[in-house]
Amino acid sequence: MSENFDNHNPKTELKGFTLIEVIIVIAIIGVLSALIVPNVFDYIELSRNRADVSAAKVICEAIQMECALDADKIESFTTNPWGSGTNPDGSTYTADDHGYVYVDKKEVRVSNYSIAKILEQNGYIRSAGPFKGEVHEYKYSKSECRGLICKSNRSWYRYQINVNLRNGEVSFTYSANSKTGEKRNVSGQSIGTNLHDQLASEHFANMIGGEADNIVSLPDLGI
Repeated sequence: MSENFDNHNPKTELKGFTLIEVIIVIAIIGVLSALIVPNVFDYIELSRNRADVSAAKVICEAIQMECALDADKIESFTTNPWGSGTNPDGSTYTADDHGYVYVDKKEVRVSNYSIAKILEQNGYIRSAGPFKGEVHEYKYSKSECRGLICKSNRSWYRYQINVNLRNGEVSFTYSANSKTGEKRNVSGQSIGTNLHDQLASEHFANMIGGEADNIVSLPDLGI
């Protein structure tokens, strides 16, 4: 027994979307994308911020432990090769007494061998020495680093951990630069062509639970 189907039965007809309905759906998708996509990028940047701060914490805690075990080591961590000098405008500056770990997208630089060994022991660089760079500053390219290259983009694109000697004790302050907030250094504590970004420095310091450095500035890399 055969069955008969009525191809013109209105109950069996399929109805497609009208042009207006398609436009409305596209508009809704556009609005949702505009709301969601920026938040996704914010979350990605936040995760990068946390990765930078986490690495900085490990380094600071390792230095603190070494200094606690042997107070004679404090000065070896808190010295740098930079002395006083003359700015391009003829004014002079005197370098603050601090060691440092400088991190950007392409390299890591540290002020002394003691800090370089801390980075090596924690797996952040392949080998601490011998020294490379200018005026005995230890310098490591991206290929020599393991997980320490700056990951953040917008909040900061480079940062510096400053290892200070204050009243016979070691302490840490933090500098960071964003491409929109960096300005010429006017502290008199480093060369006037250096750049400083107080807001980025405070952002980094707040995340790590420390103090922003409003004296130490980062070099002008011409980028």
